[in-house]
Amino acid sequence: MNDWNALFDEVKTKGQFGSDAQLADSLGLTRAQISAWRTGKCDLGTLTKLKLLDVLGHADVRAAVLSLLPEKSREEQIAQHLLLAERVARGTRPAAQEEESGAQPHAPEDNRLLAALPAADRARLVPHLVPISLPLGHVVYEPGDRLSHLYLPTTAVLSMLRVMNDGASAELAVIGKEGLLGVAMFMGGDTMPSRAVVQSAGNAYRLNSEVVRKEFARGGAVQHLFLSYLHSLITQIAQTGLCNRHHSLTQQFCRWLLLTLDQIDSNEIHVNPELIAGLLGMRRASVTEVARELQRAAVIRYRGGLLEVLDRAALEHHACECYGIVRRDYDGLFSRFLMR
Repeated sequence: MNDWNALFDEVKTKGQFGSDAQLADSLGLTRAQISAWRTGKCDLGTLTKLKLLDVLGHADVRAAVLSLLPEKSREEQIAQHLLLAERVARGTRPAAQEEESGAQPHAPEDNRLLAALPAADRARLVPHLVPISLPLGHVVYEPGDRLSHLYLPTTAVLSMLRVMNDGASAELAVIGKEGLLGVAMFMGGDTMPSRAVVQSAGNAYRLNSEVVRKEFARGGAVQHLFLSYLHSLITQIAQTGLCNRHHSLTQQFCRWLLLTLDQIDSNEIHVNPELIAGLLGMRRASVTEVARELQRAAVIRYRGGLLEVLDRAALEHHACECYGIVRRDYDGLFSRFLMR
């Protein structure tokens, strides 16, 4: 695959286009032109490549396009096309934004950490909790971003991702109603070490970092609960690393799906192979093959972007022990606080 095929795929994924034809229409190119190029019957040519980018309103990327010419080293080309894809994708769709939820369709207790706090401690936090809506694909934090808020999901599911210089990525942890995003702010840090992106749209609460640090410094139940959660989060991150290194793609996929579904109390989720591939650090083709195997075994059903679990017990059977280890750690966390 040449760099422009890879660039086109990056833009299509990040822009959430369902097909080559949809992106071609958006760019003002013909479907026949894209089809002929994809099948190797013709080359887009430099002028057409420039047109593709100019249609998106990025006149300043001409130098970046020219830098992809063959005289550049392979490493430079790869790094440049990944950077360029990120910039172009931002121009294909309006950036997803967090929105305050005026109707407040969820309660603080819908987040299990907030629910586990004693009533008096939770009451101190409630006036500072801002209900928000998090759209699919919204990037909450990039590595190095200043931690301005702590996020406590109620129905949304977030992914912590480690992104490498060559654009490859892998999920570190799933964060939903049983967790929070932004542990570094009460551990002495003020920047985000990884990318955090919304993998399932929904609601959350946002809490100002100054309030978080003040509450943590008080000691007591808030500090104890947050530190206990940090232990569970570290367990999940460590187990995910082991799973990615030692277990099959099917086991990794099942572990990820189970952990995600636990955060939404459902047996179905809206996903696409590109999203899963990015989270698990797999090739899209590998994700598709794993899904087909599980579908043939009547474990899941995947149609039109909706993945439904038909047999939860079978899904757990196909997963490795990593899911059970993480699940038991979180169950232990909440049982300890509910007994207090």
